Amino acid sequence: MIAFITSHFALCVVGVCILIFAGLAVGYIVGNNVYNHNADEQVREIIDKLEYQGQVRSSIIDNVNLGVITYDSEGIVYNNRTVENMEGFLQGSPVPPTMEAFLDRFEQGNHLKSDYLLNVDNTDTAIRVNYNSGKKIFEIKILNKIYENNRLDIVIVDDITQIKDDERRQKDLAANVSHELKTPLTVIRASEVFINNITPEKLPSYEEIQKWGSRVIVNAVRMQDIVQDFLTLSMCQDAVPMTIVDIGHIINRAVASVAEYPGRDKIEITIPENMYYPLVFGNENLIMRVVINLLTNAIKYISYEGKTEADRVDISVSAIGDQIGIEVSDNGRGVPEKDVDYLFERFFRVDNSGSREEGGSGIGLAIVKDIVDMHEGTISVNTELRRGSSFTVLLPIAGSVFESVFEDAKTGIVSEKTYFRTVADFIAIQAVEAARSMGYEDVIGIADEYENIPVGEKTLRDQKFVALLKAFGDERYTDLVDELTFIEPDMIDDIDEEPEDLYEEEEDSREEQAEPSVISETDEDPEDTKLEPEEPEEPVETEEERLAREDKERREEAKAILTQQILPRAVPQKAPSGDDRKQAVTVHPEETVAKKATPRKKRKGSLFLDLTASTDDNNGAEIKSAVRQVLDETEGK
Repeated sequence: MIAFITSHFALCVVGVCILIFAGLAVGYIVGNNVYNHNADEQVREIIDKLEYQGQVRSSIIDNVNLGVITYDSEGIVYNNRTVENMEGFLQGSPVPPTMEAFLDRFEQGNHLKSDYLLNVDNTDTAIRVNYNSGKKIFEIKILNKIYENNRLDIVIVDDITQIKDDERRQKDLAANVSHELKTPLTVIRASEVFINNITPEKLPSYEEIQKWGSRVIVNAVRMQDIVQDFLTLSMCQDAVPMTIVDIGHIINRAVASVAEYPGRDKIEITIPENMYYPLVFGNENLIMRVVINLLTNAIKYISYEGKTEADRVDISVSAIGDQIGIEVSDNGRGVPEKDVDYLFERFFRVDNSGSREEGGSGIGLAIVKDIVDMHEGTISVNTELRRGSSFTVLLPIAGSVFESVFEDAKTGIVSEKTYFRTVADFIAIQAVEAARSMGYEDVIGIADEYENIPVGEKTLRDQKFVALLKAFGDERYTDLVDELTFIEPDMIDDIDEEPEDLYEEEEDSREEQAEPSVISETDEDPEDTKLEPEEPEEPVETEEERLAREDKERREEAKAILTQQILPRAVPQKAPSGDDRKQAVTVHPEETVAKKATPRKKRKGSLFLDLTASTDDNNGAEIKSAVRQVLDETEGK
């Protein structure tokens, strides 16, 4: 090897150099590739980050409901999609290509161009003007910024129609309250002059007293209506307590409430003879206000010049699917077709109705719609000039609402709507009490946990509410809802047969309880009445017998809890009209001690009642409630 190297030294040196240079070349190539790869990765990460940040910024700008346009000296630099889709702003035209074109396009006597030119060199001032486009109102805001020696004009467009509308409503509210209260107050104060002119020598006649007295009463009622309307309107903005209510009872109370309303004595109001319908979940006073407002609206606008038929208002109630329909119809003036779409707007007045002469706040029907919306219902109107109007309110029955909440809970959902959340709170209370009273051991622990969660912990309470209803199960939940919405059939039968006797018996029983020891002069010798029979001695109860008796009483009381009705029995009332119809009464018992319900047939396939059934006879169709139908079928079997 040494001899070979010695003899070929030059060749070996050249080979070694070649190897060294080849190694350096390979190392350079490999290192350069690795460096380039790392650099590429870093650049790619920066690009991805910038793209992500750009997408985020673009996504935010596109979803803030603000139109954004940026101009430089060359023209438009950027605009988001919001400004292109903003209804009523561009009106189908493209975004102006330059700032000058933008100023020319949206100058509307709002000093947009002049304000811009006066502040063209001021980067600290924002220009704000309003731009009207049909029913829409937009605020245009222009900011000036300097970026790398380039001037940028950033235009921000905001739809402020709702804000301006709310401001207008607030002003209208104050103005209308002042105006509406001013008129009746002026009339009432005018009676002061009449009273001050009365002297012993100059007494007014009966006709004059009646005239001024009626004026005071009418205007006092008008003021009362106005105040009540505005109080009710404020209630509609907040959550209100709700429970299970009876539509029949509400209608009776509403009709009785308008008994002294001006003009009521000249109008015949008819209501259904028998109002035994499924119960509704809601606020009783607000639902009653719906019926009262519809009645007073019909009374005020029922007369018109040239009318020959008698004034009449009809109230009808129908069970339609899983809803209750309340219809208030009259044969009054009706409403022009052009005004129908605006009937439920606040402060709207029908031009030819003479509503200024009738008085009122102009928000009665708006309140009706707000209350109906609050109860997840609907309202519609069918009207014709000089033929009358018919307003129909549809409200969901309690059973269908309870079913909806239960079905949502089984999927782990609690509705965010105020009405359904109120239903959920009500059902939770009933379920907790039912679990304890009926001894549902698998549910009591969850019920205790639910009650221990603070009201403010919304998420935790929702989770535990879902767990509570899931633990209840279909069958037990069905039994709970049945008991909450059940009307005793024997009560209905008794009232249908002898309504007046039932009323008299209740009154007699109350009088007997109030005066149990009244003795007339024709009775026997008072001396005899003083003698009281000796009471037999009660047997002494052992400790074991006492414990057994108390345990039995506790079990009976627990079983009886769920059969207790949710509403008290109302005192039977006569129908407000003067005909010979049967008394319209509510049928919910009031006993504090629970009464065992009459056995009834379990329903299959559905958790609640079928409300679509009706029967026909020779006198016309009579819509029957679901409760009534089930009771008839049960009695027939």
